[in-house]
Amino acid sequence: MELDATQVRRIILDEHSVLRNELEDIVTLLVDAAVQRSDAAERLHHRMKTFYDAFLKHIAHEDSLLRPVLVDIDAWGPARVEKLDDEHRQQRATIAALAALDPGQDLDSYLGRVKVFVREVEKDMADEERECLSAEILRDDIIVIDTFTG
Repeated sequence: MELDATQVRRIILDEHSVLRNELEDIVTLLVDAAVQRSDAAERLHHRMKTFYDAFLKHIAHEDSLLRPVLVDIDAWGPARVEKLDDEHRQQRATIAALAALDPGQDLDSYLGRVKVFVREVEKDMADEERECLSAEILRDDIIVIDTFTG
């Protein structure tokens, strides 16, 4: 079953909503880890591993669903796809680097890097929603009719 642009938009936006909820939980764990240290840091570390898996599945889903729709959606489609591909490459590299960290070695550095990652993911999702997932861009109609002049 092939999905239309509106269906793809809804699926990706729903995934963003779930990811945002997960990021809120992570921010709470970041605060706890800064205060409680080792116990909360271990919980955060395990939570991050779960988030990495979910986020990697999400970007793979975007690659398979969103990318093909974006490429031909308008004249800017190829540029949007290139930016999406670049972001996904960078996100995968960042996740690989973060997943290799041991919070027990340098907790403050670990917490700082996770905070930066969380902010970057939140910003990337907001940018993506504005630049790729807005109803004006990702829509099913091919011809846009100017309702004022016809």
